[in-house]
Amino acid sequence: MKYPTIEETVTTLASDKFEGRAVGLAGNEATAEYIEKAFKSLNLTPLFEDSYYQTYYQAVKSDPKSNDSEKKLKQLKNVIGLIKGKNPKKAVIVSAHFDHIGYKDGNMVRGALDNASGVSALLEIANILKKKSSEYDFETNIIFCAFNSEERAYGGSGAFNRAIGFDIYSDFYNINIDCIGAKEGGKLALKNRGNSSNALYDSVKSTLKKNKVEFSDKQARGGSDHVVFDSVGIPNIYITEENILELIHRPTDIPEILDYGKIRDISRALSDFIISNDKTVFMNSK
Repeated sequence: MKYPTIEETVTTLASDKFEGRAVGLAGNEATAEYIEKAFKSLNLTPLFEDSYYQTYYQAVKSDPKSNDSEKKLKQLKNVIGLIKGKNPKKAVIVSAHFDHIGYKDGNMVRGALDNASGVSALLEIANILKKKSSEYDFETNIIFCAFNSEERAYGGSGAFNRAIGFDIYSDFYNINIDCIGAKEGGKLALKNRGNSSNALYDSVKSTLKKNKVEFSDKQARGGSDHVVFDSVGIPNIYITEENILELIHRPTDIPEILDYGKIRDISRALSDFIISNDKTVFMNSK
């Protein structure tokens, strides 16, 4: 696989083949395969044994294209890769969900902003940091998580958090990317909601200023996979934009509404943050 650009990732995942990436559709499976190939091309290390896939089970609609509420248990996949650091007890978890809602009122909802944009940033950051690792030994494990079923009660991130924890990592934090780069999205919304992430938010804001990425002190609207980390006291930051609720979950969420330069600049700034804070502890003291 030729490593994709940011725009190539978005336009691919928002294409007809991927069917809006709803859990239960073949397009969702194809998305996991696409990300797996990208991780392989970067030679990331699988986190769980010898596979980039973490499987889990969740009840999903029998027919995601219909309004029928009948559900069945289905095996789903997260896609997870790793750049190994020197200290196996420290980790930064960079995440973005790849699923979307599929169809709404009979129309495909392509989810370019929500969240092909976040997946494209995740892959771009992985690419930048993998290149950096050829000249610099990271202290911290850098884990790249493409989560599934965020649109279904954070199923993928919940499964991931049940599989790891304080028995594996004594110091870890989460950067979660969900809906960035919209031309009408506004600035990044970076008002912290909880007390476990104050130091992390302050540090990220400092790096964004240095990289000239605009943000506001507004609280992000809506939720995403970071809330699973927050629920167990793991420092986390939600990278999203002010105005996303006016743009997502509708057929107009297509690649043309995105500014790929914005996604590139955010990806570079977050990569800079991870490199600059490789030895920083963000966990609250116990």
